[in-house]
Amino acid sequence: MIDGHRYNQIRLGLLRIENPMRLELPGLRGMDIVLDDNSWVCVDRTLYDLPVLAWTNFEVTRRASLHEPVRCLLHYYHIHAELIKETVLNTVLKEIAKRARNLSPSTSINDITALPQTGKSVPNR
Repeated sequence: MIDGHRYNQIRLGLLRIENPMRLELPGLRGMDIVLDDNSWVCVDRTLYDLPVLAWTNFEVTRRASLHEPVRCLLHYYHIHAELIKETVLNTVLKEIAKRARNLSPSTSINDITALPQTGKSVPNR
């Protein structure tokens, strides 16, 4: 199972940035993650993309609201994969946030143009 916040953030990254998406995972030497709609596979790029762990079979139709966890299958392909699972997910969220910031720089207050005054007042309701 994966918590709703993480699932939603990764899905938004796939929708807004790139799908499928491949991310290097800084701090996890040689590790990348390949994300798409159906699976998230952490691979060791130094070993010809040998899988280390993978999340698959996301059951999104069963949850009643966005904050609820998403059931999925978690596959371990390495004896120590469970030790890096949380680090992988946290790093993925950081990298997606970094890519999103680079894609659309934040708007400065100086970039906002005031609408011209028409002289008409809007009644309070």
